[in-house]
Amino acid sequence: MRIQALADHDTLRGVAEAVAEGERRGVRVIPATELNTESEWGDVHVLAYFVDPHDAALEERLRWLRENRGRRIELMVEKLNALGYTVSVDRVREIAQGGSLGRPHLAQALFEAGHVPTYDSAFDTLISKESPAYVSRVGLAPLEAVSLARKHGGVPSLAHPGTVIDLERLLPQLVASGLVGMECYYGSHTAAFTALCLRLCGRYGLVPTGGSDFHGRGDHGTDLGGVFVPEECIGALEARRAGN
Repeated sequence: MRIQALADHDTLRGVAEAVAEGERRGVRVIPATELNTESEWGDVHVLAYFVDPHDAALEERLRWLRENRGRRIELMVEKLNALGYTVSVDRVREIAQGGSLGRPHLAQALFEAGHVPTYDSAFDTLISKESPAYVSRVGLAPLEAVSLARKHGGVPSLAHPGTVIDLERLLPQLVASGLVGMECYYGSHTAAFTALCLRLCGRYGLVPTGGSDFHGRGDHGTDLGGVFVPEECIGALEARRAGN
């Protein structure tokens, strides 16, 4: 693997170190972040590629998002405990290893405590959006996330579009706000959905992107580097970066 991107949720933490380590190993690391959003459109995440890992103003904005994420998880832990599913917020923080708290860390804690049979099942039961323990995020709207990426010199691409509700209605709005790409190559996409995404990219002049969505555990996304992405996609993204 000669090129990869590091895009953690709502943070630039570790990006500068990854870029430096990549240089030592002959691997190009593209600095990025993944912006979470909250809206009626479902799980709309915006990847911001080629951002500056030393951008203090962007990091301040991301810090605000992380703080809201952290408080949200604390509230979910309180609700779970009240429902009889004992879980420690300290353990959730340990799992996050200093990173931004999110449902994946809570799911791991619930699995370890024996409240769910698998890590993945937590998202469908105890911490699903229909669960009484669920707490909505406070954060960016999808169009705001695209605009934030552009404002800070990033190249925004829509992550895992299969989690978006009414994709074909939202997409032209994102494009009008400055969206550049869409993640067509993704582990859980069927061949038919990948083909649909590629057609939508052609319709709206978007760059097809892709990624493993690797979260450090084998049951989320695919293995690191497990999704093939044509190398020309990177050149196309960079070309649009110059247009910022």
